[in-house]
Amino acid sequence: MMYRKPAMRRPGLAALLVAFLGFQGWSFLGDFTGQAAAKATTPKAEDGREEPKIAPKPPKITRHASVVESLKNPVKTVSETIDDFYKGYPQPPVLPMYRTFLVDFITQTHLSNVDSRFKYDAIFALGMRHYFTGLMGQYDKLVMSEESEKIWKSLVEAIGLKPDQVQADAEAVAAYASSTKPSEILKHMEGTEKPSEKKVAAAFESIKSSLYSITFSMGLFRVMELSGVELTRNNAEEWAKALKIEPPSKVTSDFETYKQNQSKLQKAEEMLREIEIREKKKLAERLEQKAKALAEKAAKKEPEPSEA
Repeated sequence: MMYRKPAMRRPGLAALLVAFLGFQGWSFLGDFTGQAAAKATTPKAEDGREEPKIAPKPPKITRHASVVESLKNPVKTVSETIDDFYKGYPQPPVLPMYRTFLVDFITQTHLSNVDSRFKYDAIFALGMRHYFTGLMGQYDKLVMSEESEKIWKSLVEAIGLKPDQVQADAEAVAAYASSTKPSEILKHMEGTEKPSEKKVAAAFESIKSSLYSITFSMGLFRVMELSGVELTRNNAEEWAKALKIEPPSKVTSDFETYKQNQSKLQKAEEMLREIEIREKKKLAERLEQKAKALAEKAAKKEPEPSEA
């Protein structure tokens, strides 16, 4: 299970009082001392003349650090997570057309992860992995290098999870979904029967009392697809009721977002294929022109036949 940071305790009244006094620097004590010295009787010399007044030294004021200043926020911010991602994957730069999708993905996963109600599970892992592979499916081909897995590793670690664990958990749920009938999966979600895969059983049980996120939804929709269930709004609502997700509109709303994302990814892949075809055509034309130029240059260098 993922490491959970301890909740931040609020300072008590005593601590706040100390902070206030430290911030004030005990200045009210210094004022009191100065006023008392001014009101004291001025000493006189033997001849009756008044001694010159000597101003008392002001007390040394020590400014104490505020309790609020000394406390460090234990919750990681979105910007810190994004910075950690780029530290883990500094080069080569992520292609601009993918950058926005990745930042959105990091943001939504981070916000789920830092929520006190969140509990990591294997279906959440499947949702993460499935969304990422769908998004980055054509990336390596486009950059002509194996970069997507490096990006995946940096992304997962920036969020605070372990890439190998997320990968293994996602594969375990995918294998379960591919080998289990939909009617049995419904029974497992309802709790009338126990699935053979312990990671799936734990996920079905914990989601009933923990934070329900769109990443879990994506994992659940992938389970539906792998088990042979048609991905429709009605089927999504039926599975939500089996898991006792209240209200079921959480799942159906995520379903609409999931379908929209799929449509966007399909259009992006089509665009990439068109770009690839166009670039290959341009490359072929350039090679043809180069071959023609070389042939013309070679023809000019051929010696003319001598007369007999």
